[in-house]
Amino acid sequence: MRDIVRNLSICFAVGSFGGLCYALGLWAMGRYGFTQFLSVDLAPSLSNAYLYQRIVWGGVFGLLFLLPLRNAWLIRGLLLSLVPAGLMLLYLLPQRGYDYGALVLGQMTPLVIILACALGGIGASALLRLQGK
Repeated sequence: MRDIVRNLSICFAVGSFGGLCYALGLWAMGRYGFTQFLSVDLAPSLSNAYLYQRIVWGGVFGLLFLLPLRNAWLIRGLLLSLVPAGLMLLYLLPQRGYDYGALVLGQMTPLVIILACALGGIGASALLRLQGK
């Protein structure tokens, strides 16, 4: 039982770190003109509410690291990052009034979302690897 709780805690923590990486990556893409270069109207402001939501959801998605994937840490982070990216592009953004993939924000919006999620997945996977897991 102790190992289960420890693994849940570790996965939630690294997922939260991944959520922070995602949030900062998406913010930096908007702040430094990457999204504008791709003609994507997506540039979130850095606020407590913005960070909090992404850190908590990152922790929830961090529980995916409990899956028994035996890939290299980089591949595992990239593969698992496709789950939140897909959920965001196919469910959450359409629920907020955008079309599938939020293409009304720009044709390259899915690429930006996938890249930001990949930053989070790689960050979480790297932290998990640093912990020896």
